[in-house]
Amino acid sequence: MRLLDLFIQILKEKGIRGIGVNFETDLEEIALKVANGEFFLSECKDYRSIVPVECEVADVCLSKKREVDEKIAVSKEDVVSRDNFPYIAIDCRFYEMHSEKEKRSLKKQIEQTLGSIRRFLWDDKLIIAGKNFGIGKYYERLEDFLIEKGIKEVVLLDPYAEEVFKGEKARCYVVGGIVDKGEEKVLTPLIGKALRDSNFEVLSRKIELRGDKIGVPDRINQIVEILLRVVCDGEDVERAVRIVQPRVVARWRLRKELSKVSFRVLVGDKVFRAVKRSDLKIFDWLNVNEEDFYYVARELRFFVVSDEFFKLLKWNDERRSYSIN
Repeated sequence: MRLLDLFIQILKEKGIRGIGVNFETDLEEIALKVANGEFFLSECKDYRSIVPVECEVADVCLSKKREVDEKIAVSKEDVVSRDNFPYIAIDCRFYEMHSEKEKRSLKKQIEQTLGSIRRFLWDDKLIIAGKNFGIGKYYERLEDFLIEKGIKEVVLLDPYAEEVFKGEKARCYVVGGIVDKGEEKVLTPLIGKALRDSNFEVLSRKIELRGDKIGVPDRINQIVEILLRVVCDGEDVERAVRIVQPRVVARWRLRKELSKVSFRVLVGDKVFRAVKRSDLKIFDWLNVNEEDFYYVARELRFFVVSDEFFKLLKWNDERRSYSIN
């Protein structure tokens, strides 16, 4: 369930069939503005158009400024009182260890993370600890937030964890505010250690794609979107990774997988490696298309042959290669 699903549920329970508005918008944006406390729904007055819930009847209007004695139909409190959504915390305690370039990248990724949050939840659900970017809710230490909310157990998404993330439920998911543009920084496990030292229970989990981290997006906003698709939408991890996966990242994994299905072809005294054109179908779990397939094959210097041509090849057991009959 996303915020939009909860919002529609609240509207239907209150018998609201349509919302009068004075600017172009949709239900998803209205839900976010109400949950963020920017707007509320009140008795109908002036409006230009209707955003339908069940039919185009304006039972309430979207308002920003409350007038005296105005009756409010739905407000932020209605959403918060039904809140069963998790917090997403980005721990930036190692911010000063980053280069200036990495700091700029980190800021951009966190700004993009807010966009991901807004498709599923609302702004207060994004917690930023250790560095104030003016985004989400800021805490000097993640521990302070957890104590304030009475949260004793968190799931830490750690690429170095031993166990794989399978959609474990938690009130708070923690992602390291860590960007690595050069030398590898093994810092996320230190966040887990610090939280454990403060008596929090930490379930460290890594996101994998068919047993490998290669092909899993590593940008913070993409990790958070994968997480929310699994936790809020109930998608399995593999499908969530594929949906979020940029094609350039999918190509990283395709390079590895294509080598596994390639075969040797003996032509005279020369040996070439090749793949079948139909092999593209077995990579439907990656966000790649035919263009990516040929791009990676060319990059690896593999020939792409038709299945008809492959049937003409004869296996040479001694040379462990195929040859043309």
